[in-house]
Amino acid sequence: MDLLINPDRERTKLALLMALLVNGRTVFEDFAWATGAERFAATLKEFGLEYEQQGHQLVVSGKGFQYSVPTLLPIDFPEYESVLLWTLASKSCDTVYTFAADGDEAGVASVNAAKALLQKYFKVNVQADEPARFAFCFDMAEPPIRKDSLGNVPYIMRNRLLLRTLVRSEYLAFEEASVVRDQLTRMLQYFGVALKYEGRGMEQLSEFERRLMMAQGKKIERTQATELSETKVITARDYYIPGDSTEAFAIALLVTVGGVHKDTVVKVKNVDLNGGRAGAFGCLKRMGANIETVSRREKFGDVFGDLEIRPLAAGKRLQGRRFSEEIISTSLEEYALLSVAACFAGGETILRLPKEVREQIRPVNEFLAENLRKTGVEVGVYDDGIVIRGMENIVNGSDFDGGEWPQVGLALTVLSLAIQNDEPVGHVEVVEQSFPGIVDKLKSVLVQENSEKEGA
Repeated sequence: MDLLINPDRERTKLALLMALLVNGRTVFEDFAWATGAERFAATLKEFGLEYEQQGHQLVVSGKGFQYSVPTLLPIDFPEYESVLLWTLASKSCDTVYTFAADGDEAGVASVNAAKALLQKYFKVNVQADEPARFAFCFDMAEPPIRKDSLGNVPYIMRNRLLLRTLVRSEYLAFEEASVVRDQLTRMLQYFGVALKYEGRGMEQLSEFERRLMMAQGKKIERTQATELSETKVITARDYYIPGDSTEAFAIALLVTVGGVHKDTVVKVKNVDLNGGRAGAFGCLKRMGANIETVSRREKFGDVFGDLEIRPLAAGKRLQGRRFSEEIISTSLEEYALLSVAACFAGGETILRLPKEVREQIRPVNEFLAENLRKTGVEVGVYDDGIVIRGMENIVNGSDFDGGEWPQVGLALTVLSLAIQNDEPVGHVEVVEQSFPGIVDKLKSVLVQENSEKEGA
């Protein structure tokens, strides 16, 4: 059976932002709105974006670098979206911008949260600071580039640096240890921005430099270098937004652990396979899953393709593995799903989180572990991440609740379906808000399995 999934949410919003900066018309082929993208696009209208859906295409007209900026800036978007919108505004350091809300407790809290987030990513000159109103100008100075414990610039900051350098016609260069969530970087290259993005290592050194470092016993690390130069105009190009990796991973996991008929073959089409975003597929394959990329396309500046998933062979099961911070940094959206995979694996699975997100994810881990333990699986939450000792046959488990976290709810939905639990997962509506239609798609895999059993 073939399945189509929702477009990647983050990439959709980045592409709409790029279309604003294009001097002309951008056409998105086979377009569908990702969750939250219509609201983001409506806000970009205030910057001058124009768009119209024509059949399976979205036709977008951009303003180039001459886009307008509203002085009353939005404050109620998720962090990475807010930072993108504010970065567009930061091209002007003379304009006074304002965060404002109602004067009640909720309004004051929202302005304070936006102010704290703004000052995390930007230097600003404060013009007015009142309980429900904050007015400021952007400063010309840039905060220093700080790398995380893995030697990378955190992706929200990287996107902010790239976008601000672009709209200000400036120069930027930095190196990172690896590639994590570089969708905007590759998008900029595709749209013709003067950007170099390349791996560097021994091949960039002269023979003398190589010999000297070897004699000194120094290890030559390979790095990923980014260099952005002044770009006068971004020209229009057609674009395509591939499917959400998280949705595809949930389907792949259910086919793997759901006890489906041995002859079941599920193809998930046009999945985003960006290596810095879709690392979870490599994790599941390392555990023994039968996943194959049957059509890999390098188009529109990035990689996407069709995945073909088959159930495990009779008598086989997943095997526990230890996954480092580096690989988990490319799989954070699938972290809860990987935890469910570990519940079915032989031996012990350890998922180590990058240092910068451990405190933030700790309560999510505790909540997830509480649900997973309902199956009888051993789960331990520790400072670095989570450790799970799987069971060969999981037959118990009910009263699952995803709470306020859609990725947790999605993972528990896969778990519930895999063990044939008849009770719905609590707060499944939160899952459907982020991944519309995913529950029915997951159930269709099991319906396909049942029909194959009946025909056998």
